[in-house]
Amino acid sequence: MTHPKHTIVIGGGIVGASVAFHLAKSGVQVDVIESRQPAQQASKVSYAWINARDKHPFGYHELNRRSQDMWRRFEDDLQTDIGLVWGGEMRWTATETGALEFRSRIAELQEWGYSIREISPEEAAELEPGISFGNPTSVSYTDSDGHVDPEKVVYGCLSSVRQNGGLVHTNESVKSFIKSGDSISHVVTTKDTYECDSVVIAAGSKTPKIAEMLGSKFQNTHSQGATVITDVLSVPLFNSIAAMHSPRDLGGVLINSRQLTNGRVMIHGGTNARSIADESIEDAEMLIQETAKYLPSTRDLRVQEVRSALRPMPPDGLPVLGRLPSTPNAYITYTHSGVTLAPMIGEMAALEIRTGVETEILAPYRPERFNR
Repeated sequence: MTHPKHTIVIGGGIVGASVAFHLAKSGVQVDVIESRQPAQQASKVSYAWINARDKHPFGYHELNRRSQDMWRRFEDDLQTDIGLVWGGEMRWTATETGALEFRSRIAELQEWGYSIREISPEEAAELEPGISFGNPTSVSYTDSDGHVDPEKVVYGCLSSVRQNGGLVHTNESVKSFIKSGDSISHVVTTKDTYECDSVVIAAGSKTPKIAEMLGSKFQNTHSQGATVITDVLSVPLFNSIAAMHSPRDLGGVLINSRQLTNGRVMIHGGTNARSIADESIEDAEMLIQETAKYLPSTRDLRVQEVRSALRPMPPDGLPVLGRLPSTPNAYITYTHSGVTLAPMIGEMAALEIRTGVETEILAPYRPERFNR
């Protein structure tokens, strides 16, 4: 296909905004179409932890790690505050069986070159005196993880798109496509019809449904996600780390906690089976009580907001990135780890769309793997 001059990006979350930003920066005319307001669905609910710790297999871990390393440059390119905080992550186990599995994973990550190490309970308590570890059997510490404010990232990207002559259409949904041969020539929305010579589908959990309009089908296995935002904690939640994850080998409620740059605390929690706090204030208050077992400073916090949305989850857990087999000028970006991967996907997808050349790093994630 010829190099596109006008691309429509469907979806105003963190991945779509990153693709739009990188395309507009390279001189492509970009229109972003968002069914609601930007960054108000999965991007807003996201725990927004930048990491590669839990990513398998090695190739996917490496993709996330390389994107993790791109975040500082991405922040510089956006030239605005995006709430980017570094400091690493700490988690621990409470049983001997859990510690064996834990140490095996730490060794694997170290073999892969990830910055992680096992530390003693005494060192953990010295690093983070505000965490109640109980009697841990193993503690891991990474110094390379961080978190970000997805809304600030999205609005920074879209501001740049506008500065480069692009447009952002909100509260506007895609109804259909008009084709010329195999390629899309127009996108039809609930408000207008837009001419284009390429399309990016980055609509989160809605992506498979939109791709189906173009004859591409794959199972949509999205999951419900929820986070609780508390009122302001007047003291720092942690001494140096950016995020804490409670033991996974105890059963019961799992707690992920971090502090936002405005002092509020974000809690993401659930069991091994489901996420908790999908719009329920009672569940949200319970999460604060559970968090206080590990972080006593949060005991008196109150619920300010419960965020809930469907999170995209490809059938095999890996990203779906590339041109649709049925439509050569339609490019799909469908992934669960949208925050960590936003810089990588934005830059690589924009490069592939502009040049028509496929990059090797994205080769394992092509949509056609579901048609084999």
